Amino acid sequence: MSFSSSSFSSSSVLCFFLLLFVLPHFSFVSSADANAKLKKCCLTLTSEKDDKDCVARFCDFDAISQANVLNFMSKCKDKGDTVGHMWDCASSRFDHTHCCRGKGVSDKCMEYCSAQDGVPENYVDYVACVDYFDHIRDCFKAHLENKKEEK
Repeated sequence: MSFSSSSFSSSSVLCFFLLLFVLPHFSFVSSADANAKLKKCCLTLTSEKDDKDCVARFCDFDAISQANVLNFMSKCKDKGDTVGHMWDCASSRFDHTHCCRGKGVSDKCMEYCSAQDGVPENYVDYVACVDYFDHIRDCFKAHLENKKEEK
C-alpha cells in the first residue's frame, strides 16, 4: 500500500494534528491538577482564624514534606484554625486509609490517613509519624488528582 501526497486532504492533516498534538493536552486544560485544587481551596481560607503567611507559604504539596512538616507545625499550629483548615483542603476530609496501608504507613499513624473527621489534635504524635508524612501527603494528592472539581 503506497500513499501519495494527493491521498491526504488538508482536513485529514488537521485531524491528525489534533489527535497527535492537541488532544493529549486537553485533560490538563479541563481539570486542575492536585496542587491547583489545593491552592484553590486555600484561597477560601480568609477568616481571621486563618494565618495568611502560613497559608501562602505552606498550602502547596511541593512546599511541605516530611523534611519540613515540623517547621510548618511549629510556625502555624498556634495560629487559629490554620492547620485544621489547610488539612481539610489537602485531605478533602476523605478516608485515605486504604491508600496509606498500600504505602506502608504504620497503624499508629493511620489517624492521619482517616481524615474524614479533620486534623488529629494530638500534635505530639506528629513526631512519631514524620517518617510517613510524604506517603500520607501523596495519598491526599492522588485523591485530589482523581477528584472531580466541584463547581
